[in-house]
Amino acid sequence: MKQIIFSAAITVTTLIAMAQTDVNKRSANYEAANWQTVLLEKPQQILIAAPPSLNQSKTELSVLKQRMQKLDATKRSAITHWNAGAPSFRWNQIAPQLVSYKRPDIIVRMPLAWMNLAIYDATILAWKEKLKYKRKRPQELESSIKPVINGPSTYSYPCEHSVTAAAAATVLAYFYPEKADSILTMAHNAAQSRIDAGVQFPSDVEAGWKLGVQVAKQIIEAAKNDRSTAVSDAKINKDPKKWTGNYAFGVNVPLFKPMIIRSADQFRPLPPPDFETDMNEVKNFKPTLSTNSLAHTWDNRGPEFWVDLAGQKMFEYRISEDAPAAARIYTVLSTAMHDGVIAIMDAKYAYWGTRPDQYDTTFKPLLNTPPFPGYPSGHAAGAAEASAILSYFFPADEKQFQQLAQDCADSRFYGGIHFRTDNEVALQFGKKMGSYIVETWMKK
Repeated sequence: MKQIIFSAAITVTTLIAMAQTDVNKRSANYEAANWQTVLLEKPQQILIAAPPSLNQSKTELSVLKQRMQKLDATKRSAITHWNAGAPSFRWNQIAPQLVSYKRPDIIVRMPLAWMNLAIYDATILAWKEKLKYKRKRPQELESSIKPVINGPSTYSYPCEHSVTAAAAATVLAYFYPEKADSILTMAHNAAQSRIDAGVQFPSDVEAGWKLGVQVAKQIIEAAKNDRSTAVSDAKINKDPKKWTGNYAFGVNVPLFKPMIIRSADQFRPLPPPDFETDMNEVKNFKPTLSTNSLAHTWDNRGPEFWVDLAGQKMFEYRISEDAPAAARIYTVLSTAMHDGVIAIMDAKYAYWGTRPDQYDTTFKPLLNTPPFPGYPSGHAAGAAEASAILSYFFPADEKQFQQLAQDCADSRFYGGIHFRTDNEVALQFGKKMGSYIVETWMKK
């Protein structure tokens, strides 16, 4: 009797496993094959050859088996590392780490946005090719192939991780040529890990790499024409009631070409008031350990904070299993940051709003005052923009995002480098811009 029950249990378990496998195959989402690319001028020129024949695939399977038999701890570690999250996940961790504050001219161009645009457009083209050729995964053609990881439920050709790695690395190598070798080495390791794991044919990886590079090259050409070399004719302000300094950082940024918004001044707020009342509030504010901590915490948080939070939410909601959807969230967020910088600097240099320690030279702020005008707050506007975008994709967590944006705004007041008006206006400004950008994106 026990043996019968045991056998029945095994049968049920097997049937469930088979059913789950069938569901995985059916649940692969190819909607992205119908999405429109964003910046590619000539997507029709980006081509890859058809996948190898069945006989050629059998030869590849032999190569795959040989490689999998030689897996060591280092290769297994690489497989696990690159398999975390969507293909774009690791690259959105890598890109912010490449930033050098010795190159502010590169920082304001927002390489992260250009990288994600390349990943996004390349992923869409990859999905078109997947649906076109419908190549099965190695383990589906050869039952003796036992992948080290659970492979994606999508078709095999081309490899999405290779598409992403090639697109990301090629763009980042353009922005950081001194680090190009190490960036491209990482990308090749990411691509190779899919072969070692047994979830991709070598030809999947090769085709993915070629596709990603072709897309990246077109994105780089667009980046070369972002007007970041434009020279502003603005003169350093001399009015003592406005911001002044020896060097106006980012004064040319309003001349950059936006990606989504129509113009740098599309969301420009009204002029600031006289800051006398605001100054009194700043001077009368009594800091605490809590407010000081918040000021220092947010002073050290840049765009990478919001990018990491987006990645976390994608894990929580299992969006990380949908490569195009994940790429879209990262791209909407980072292109919004790109356009946000342009719009924020436009408003700052339209009004040259002063800072507390310039309005009253006896006032000593907790934080170092940035070398550009204060109105509106860049941190607060960027936080509100990110909050609006993340709220669109993760509406159940809207209150969390809004509170983070408010904390960010308050932190600039606590740090003594912004008036409350700077922050309040910036929160509204950023929210409007973020909502516009995500809604515009989702109509594409």
